[in-house]
Amino acid sequence: MFVDYLAVMLLNLGAGLALLAHYLYVNPAKENRRSWAAGFFAVGFFGLMTSLPMLIMWPLPSSFNVAYAGPMLFLSMVFLAAGLTLMLEWEPLIPAIYGLFGGIYAIIVGFRLLDLKMGSAPGVAFVGFVLTGLGGILVVPSIYWHKNRGLVIITSIVLGVAALIWLFTGYDAVWAHMLDFIKYVPPTMLHSAK
Repeated sequence: MFVDYLAVMLLNLGAGLALLAHYLYVNPAKENRRSWAAGFFAVGFFGLMTSLPMLIMWPLPSSFNVAYAGPMLFLSMVFLAAGLTLMLEWEPLIPAIYGLFGGIYAIIVGFRLLDLKMGSAPGVAFVGFVLTGLGGILVVPSIYWHKNRGLVIITSIVLGVAALIWLFTGYDAVWAHMLDFIKYVPPTMLHSAK
């Protein structure tokens, strides 16, 4: 049995997308943006600590490591850059432009997951990846034209729906994995389990 920590990665992704949607919707004044940095750092740091080992150690079967670790690592760097940008009161458009390319990446992964019918619910993963990618792309115009409330609200809704998909998927996976691993004994404890 392999140790699968994808569920908590999806929860982190969902939390990050919800935070981003809320940030865009609130559109905090420049003097208030620093207080948002900790949330963006938390999402980015946690994502980095989980996606980098997944990319290096390949713990998931099949191509799931390619589908999840790479995009999660890219997104983690976007969130870390956003946290640094907010902390130092720099222009938030710059990490958003970088994130736009991660958005394209997510859309490609979503279409490929659906094409290969990967996972237990490839349609749900497809919608999650495509909405995440579309939201990432829409962040650039939403920051650039932040006074256009219609655009900002649409972007926030897209990100919010993507967040709900990943949160539901992550919580559902936690529920299932607790049963899947109920009799799992780590290799370090095999001698005491006999």
